[in-house]
Amino acid sequence: MLRIVHVSDIHFWRYPANPLHLLNKRIVGVGALALGRASKFRLERVQSLVDRVVALQPDHILISGDLTTTALEIEFRAARHALEPWLRPQKVTIVPGNHDRYTGESARNFRFERYFGEFAPKQEFPWIRWIDARTGILAFDPTRPGLTARGELPVRQLEEARRLVENPESRPERLLVACHYPLQAPVHLQKELHRKSLRNARGLTDLLTSIGRHIYCCGHVHAAWAFIPSKIPDQLCLNAGSPLFQDPTHRSLPGFLEIFIQDEDVKVIHHAWSENSWRVDELWVAPSFFGEPGVASK
Repeated sequence: MLRIVHVSDIHFWRYPANPLHLLNKRIVGVGALALGRASKFRLERVQSLVDRVVALQPDHILISGDLTTTALEIEFRAARHALEPWLRPQKVTIVPGNHDRYTGESARNFRFERYFGEFAPKQEFPWIRWIDARTGILAFDPTRPGLTARGELPVRQLEEARRLVENPESRPERLLVACHYPLQAPVHLQKELHRKSLRNARGLTDLLTSIGRHIYCCGHVHAAWAFIPSKIPDQLCLNAGSPLFQDPTHRSLPGFLEIFIQDEDVKVIHHAWSENSWRVDELWVAPSFFGEPGVASK
């Protein structure tokens, strides 16, 4: 059995010490922190999160972006230090989120790559990373600095990804796709996704519709989910949510996902923080998901 922990949107945050660091989009993010965002991302729970994942002894850890909040150097340092017990290059895969490239300056300085680039097989996306003899992760990077939280996937990445998955030598039997941006969301979260969605989602949707069964691991919207998107019926879409986010509506519990893959079967567990302790909920069971004919069921 292969056990994968999927974490996203940890959002380490710090206030900048140098006012000059506010002379860009970061002033918006820091303003949001001051107006209440900081109280929603409970950094005091980081150690409990780290210990929980370590105790599970996963075969692999996938982090689907947004380790930071405004891409400050001090935020990246904090993330690297706190997550060190997880960070074994052969056991961890990390892709960036839009907050990890929050400003043009952070993108130009390759700040994400300097701190977490070693947890990818190469710096240029897309790529496929094998995590066992039958299973691999296809990763995309649609993140870019800008005034909004919307992303855009370069056409070159779509073309290269198609070449990778059409090649039987590079295409894993059991494929996971890692991308920070969801393509669809459950009904009650569609409005939230719409305002910060992928601009050219149609292109990626068309590609993924053509590649057969796969698991899509994303973040960006701070709510855990597991469902089969209507536009991509061969996909099990998983959002890990945010492990430190205290949802003021109490509709979404903070946490992360644990994915079990045994032969062709898939099971997804949500580890949720509730009332000062962890609880475990089964989100999805998909017998023969990677097999034929394969039936996915909740």
